[in-house]
Amino acid sequence: MEQIKTYFRVSNEIHTMNLKIQRILDKYLLGIFIARKGGDILYSKQFQKEKSLNLDLMSNFISALSLFGEENIGDIKRIFVEGLNLTMNIVAEHDLILTILFRPDMTQDFLDEEIHKGLDLFYNEYKTQIDKMLTNQAIYQKFDDKMAVLIHSYLVRINAL
Repeated sequence: MEQIKTYFRVSNEIHTMNLKIQRILDKYLLGIFIARKGGDILYSKQFQKEKSLNLDLMSNFISALSLFGEENIGDIKRIFVEGLNLTMNIVAEHDLILTILFRPDMTQDFLDEEIHKGLDLFYNEYKTQIDKMLTNQAIYQKFDDKMAVLIHSYLVRINAL
C-alpha cells in the first residue's frame, strides 16, 4: 500500500478518519485557505503540490477582486471561478474570505452551505484573535481538527464515503 501523507496535524481520533478521506482529497481537492479581506492568509492547506498554485498570490488576487467589488459594485459575498483544470469557490463573510480550490469534476452538491458553515466556525473559534488583527498562521493551525471533521462531514453528505 502506498504511503499517504498526512495533511492535518490532528488528534488520534481524527487521524483515523483522516486516512479515509486523504485519497479523495488527493484526487479532487487542491487547497483551502482563509484570509482577511486585505489578503493576509490566516489558515491554509495545500493538498496537492501544483507548481502553478501560489496561495499567497491567489489570496492577494481574490482580495483585490473583493476590494474592487466594494468600491465599484458593492460588497461581494461569493465568487465562483472555473478554469480548465481548476475551480475556485470563494465566500466572503466576517471580513474574511474562504477559498476552496478543487478539480472541476468534484461533486459540488451542498458545497456552498458547507463553505459558509466552515467560515462561521473559523470566525467563532478565532474571533478574539481576528479582532486583534493577529496574523501569525501558527495561531490558527489548531483549526485542522475542525477542518478535517468538516471535510469528512461533506464527503459523507455527498455519499463519497
